[in-house]
Amino acid sequence: MATTIDPLLFTSNSRSAVRSFEAPRSVRVQTSQRTFQRRRMVLGAVLVFGMASALITTSAFASNPTPAQQAIPRTVIAKNGDTLWDIARQIVPKGAIGDLVSEMVRLNGSQIEPGQVVRIP
Repeated sequence: MATTIDPLLFTSNSRSAVRSFEAPRSVRVQTSQRTFQRRRMVLGAVLVFGMASALITTSAFASNPTPAQQAIPRTVIAKNGDTLWDIARQIVPKGAIGDLVSEMVRLNGSQIEPGQVVRIP
């Protein structure tokens, strides 16, 4: 029966014994550097995707504008048969328009003609 001797267990001098114990340390250093590199890459990817999703969610989707966001025209050209009440109703489809009509009368007069530029307060 043949016996094999493991050279790592039996070393001839103390220097090689020290090297055998240093090898795992160098492996640990390489492993930790790789770990830190992976962590940096993952963190970078998370930051990039986080910023991209923030840009997409804040600007990519349109919403219905509220009446406060809609631009109200400051002038309207009167057509044949238009009244100040009709124009006011076009500007404010729902709600009270009495105050708006009063302001329009103050700015434009009580009578309007077709083709007239009607100023809106």
